[in-house]
Amino acid sequence: MNPENPPTTTPADTASGSWQPVKTKGGCLGSVTKFLFFAVLFVALLLPFTPFAGKIKRGLQQLIESARATKERIVEKEVTRDVVKEVPVTKEVIKEVIKEVQPPLPDKYIPRKEVDVAKLFNGITVKTNLITEEGGFASLERLDPEAYKAEFQLSIRVPKANQTLPELARINSHLPKILPGLEAMLATAKVSGFYHKLYQSKTTRVQNDLTRLNRILDRHNYYDCETILELTHPATQRRALLVQSEMDVVADGSDGDRMPTLDEYIYLSDYYQPTTSYAWPKVTKTPNPLVARWEERLAKAKEEYAVKGLSTARNRELQALIQDLTVQISEMKARSFLIAEKDPFVVISLLFRGYEDQNKHTPRIGDYACVIHEGKIYPAICGDYGPSFKMGEASMLMSKTINPKSTPYIRGESDLKVTYLFFPGTADKPNTAPNLAKWRERCQQFLTDIGGIGAGYELHTWADPFAKPAEAPGPVVPPASPAAPATPGAPIPPPAADQTQEETKKAAPAKAPAAGVNTKK
Repeated sequence: MNPENPPTTTPADTASGSWQPVKTKGGCLGSVTKFLFFAVLFVALLLPFTPFAGKIKRGLQQLIESARATKERIVEKEVTRDVVKEVPVTKEVIKEVIKEVQPPLPDKYIPRKEVDVAKLFNGITVKTNLITEEGGFASLERLDPEAYKAEFQLSIRVPKANQTLPELARINSHLPKILPGLEAMLATAKVSGFYHKLYQSKTTRVQNDLTRLNRILDRHNYYDCETILELTHPATQRRALLVQSEMDVVADGSDGDRMPTLDEYIYLSDYYQPTTSYAWPKVTKTPNPLVARWEERLAKAKEEYAVKGLSTARNRELQALIQDLTVQISEMKARSFLIAEKDPFVVISLLFRGYEDQNKHTPRIGDYACVIHEGKIYPAICGDYGPSFKMGEASMLMSKTINPKSTPYIRGESDLKVTYLFFPGTADKPNTAPNLAKWRERCQQFLTDIGGIGAGYELHTWADPFAKPAEAPGPVVPPASPAAPATPGAPIPPPAADQTQEETKKAAPAKAPAAGVNTKK
């Protein structure tokens, strides 16, 4: 039998019952299939150990993540769809689209004039008038100063001065009664040129500040003076300058001789100055209470000034500060000054300085003055100068006497109800420390020269602010009960612990008078 040709089973053999398996001849396709199977198996076993395994792995991971992300986006869309369904459609419509519609653009330039009226913080009513007109090209207009400009027009009514007795009494009804000689002096009185110069100074300041867009005087401080009258008594020829104004507060001044300490709230207040125009030589070695503090300020200013790289403006400020502090320290070491908290004085405007030879009614530092408020009259002196554009200011003592609520920031009187009566040319020379009793006596004399004080009124008497409080009286010792007469020669008992020396003397037996001595008084 040939092994390559196996026997086949014929139908006859099958029918006879002797069955044998029939083997078919293998083809080419089967061999190829087997080869491919073993090749794939070989590659699968060998692939994990080749560089291509990592790439294949990463590719499979990306396919998996992409499938997951696709699923998540599908979920988000479903959630978003649900939220949109929950929001009412009407809320979407409430957002009116009309507000987004802009007005139609102009097709040409239209000139206009607009007026706006407002009221500033200082009480001034401001009316602005904007006028526009069509011009040339912007590159040319920006070179023309007339193309973009502002023209300010501030309207101010300058007040009229009081002159007659009824007009003066309108401010203070007590005035004709307090000064019975006032009516006689008004017959020849005139409105002082200082009144007109005051409002000229105010107006000039307003214009300068307005031009530079600085803060200008408010309504209150512009109208701070009712009148300034030059008075002369027809009989005595005593001159007086009458001013009706308000009362601002000054807290300046220091004096180590009389007050070696000073409250902090005073010298830390705004605009405080340790000196006053009225001053006199120091008489003690007690230093001014502010010298040490001012020297500290001077040292700090010099230290900052030594720093390099400061701006030019800051260097100028420091130079001025160093100069001022140096002068003030020198003055505080050599002189004493009024103390606004303790001394009754008034402040006169710098407007008056330099006119003594031109106008005989000009008040000067050291001149006596009287302050009249309602039904009271107070003696004082001219102790300091104030701004040239203001009128009506007094020391804190004077202000607090008129208004107990007054502070360095609260006026003694805000209305124009205060009458200042200056007596020019009455200053005593040389300047000395305040003598309140003398000040009152001198003011009383000058008031007498212009007609005196009316019945029912009197000049105020200032208490000495530096007077030491009177010592409280000691305990009253009851008189000792009469003791039995001592036996001659018996010893004197010692005094009790609370018995005074005087009582001990009284308790001792009196010596017998010598012969010939008269004991009668």
